[in-house]
Amino acid sequence: MGIEQGTLPGCEAAVGSQTEAQTKQRSEASVGKPRYEVIEREQLCWRQIDIERLIGAEHPARAVWEFIGQLDLSAYQKEVRAIEGKAGRPRWEPRLLISLWVYAYSQGVGSARGIEELCEWEPAYQWLTGSRVINAHTLSDFRVKHDTALNGLFVQTLGLLSADGLITLERVMQDGTKIRANAASDSFRRQERVEQALREAQAQVGALDAQSEEETSRRMAKARQRAARERQERLKAALEQFNQLAEQGKDKEQRRVSTSDPEARVMKQPGGGYAPSYNVQIDTDAKNGVVVAVGVVQAGNDFEQLEPGIDRVQDHLGKTPKEVVTDAGFVSRDTIVAMKEREIEYIAPCVDEVGKGQSSYDSRGVSAEYQSSQFIYDAQNNSYRCPQGKILKYEGKEERHLQLSYRYRAQRSDCQGCPMKSQCCPGNRVTGRSVHRSEELAEVAEFRQKMETQRAREIYKTRAQVAETPNLWIKAKFGLRQFSVRGLAKVGMEALWACLTYNIRVWMRLCWRKAAVVQPA
Repeated sequence: MGIEQGTLPGCEAAVGSQTEAQTKQRSEASVGKPRYEVIEREQLCWRQIDIERLIGAEHPARAVWEFIGQLDLSAYQKEVRAIEGKAGRPRWEPRLLISLWVYAYSQGVGSARGIEELCEWEPAYQWLTGSRVINAHTLSDFRVKHDTALNGLFVQTLGLLSADGLITLERVMQDGTKIRANAASDSFRRQERVEQALREAQAQVGALDAQSEEETSRRMAKARQRAARERQERLKAALEQFNQLAEQGKDKEQRRVSTSDPEARVMKQPGGGYAPSYNVQIDTDAKNGVVVAVGVVQAGNDFEQLEPGIDRVQDHLGKTPKEVVTDAGFVSRDTIVAMKEREIEYIAPCVDEVGKGQSSYDSRGVSAEYQSSQFIYDAQNNSYRCPQGKILKYEGKEERHLQLSYRYRAQRSDCQGCPMKSQCCPGNRVTGRSVHRSEELAEVAEFRQKMETQRAREIYKTRAQVAETPNLWIKAKFGLRQFSVRGLAKVGMEALWACLTYNIRVWMRLCWRKAAVVQPA
């Protein structure tokens, strides 16, 4: 009995599976392995670049170049030794170096080394330099070397903005902001430690000068000598700062100076804590938010900074503002009087001292029956009489914020033997009880009355938006939360660079971009 081929049980399934496998193999063979583009990085290539087309027509770098081109830069030519027709390597044009720094600050770059690196590949920097790389030392020296020329550049900028109607000086708002110094918090030392470090630095300089070239290379020797001398100079500057602190009446135990940036001061930070910082004072015109003056001080508060700010505005623009607005940190009796004398309307919160005394009485354990209001003033004899009948004689006067305070004090013997001493002056062990009589100047009274008006309050409500905007831009947009340079003079120049950049950005927003829009295509 015969069996047909291919009809055995299970053969049909095996044959079908084999056929599918063969079909799949033939399909893969016909398709092949996927082929991709090979990335080859170990190679050199030539490329044609149209530098003019690296950036668009409305790119900010073009605006910076255009604005700087309107300024007189002759003050930067005094040190140029390369003259046409004579031997010598040509210098970089001041317009280019200024434009690089302004554009870099606007992009949050405050490092000369960072600009040098960006010149190698970033289109805007390549457009500005013509695809050339500028050495970081050249950029760094240029930023801090021409202080007079930079100040003149800022004044010229204000002149152009005034001509465009962006500055009126009808109302100016001044504000201070703390920017960290280029110094560590643990670099502050007492005078004895600084003197010891200076002796060590002087010995090190002497040892390096005596070192022979066989011991080390000439280049390394020069670098070490330069570093040692720079440290020696910083320590000498630190000792000078101790003398300045002594003249200011700073307690000897509290005198500490940074060995890395001697002119920096420890200041309270807006977010809390303390850090080496400088206080940057900025005056802003209220119409369009243009910065009209900038200064850097070592004071940790704004108490005496308004008048110097007004002087800077006058130096830059030839006149003073009609109105000045500040926060409470600037308000003092002397400031109110000074603004009145200069015929400048002053708008600021009127900080009242009334109500501060109660907490003081409670902390000293003075009962209600023996607070100052219970003492009777005798105008004829210029004295006070306490509830127990003892006389407090005039002792002297002192300035207290918005008032003059006249001090009267009882004799020690009267208070020490008084049965009510525990309720009147329990903490007095050496002197007798004292009270103060305050006297307010007419200018201060007028100022208080003005600040009660609705108009003054409405004006003050606009302060934060105008005065704090440049601070926000400089720190958040430009990234200047810590100075890149050291020393009051150089720090002042970096602050001026930042405000110059800010003003050019205002011009770009209000003038340059609008002009670009109306131009025909």
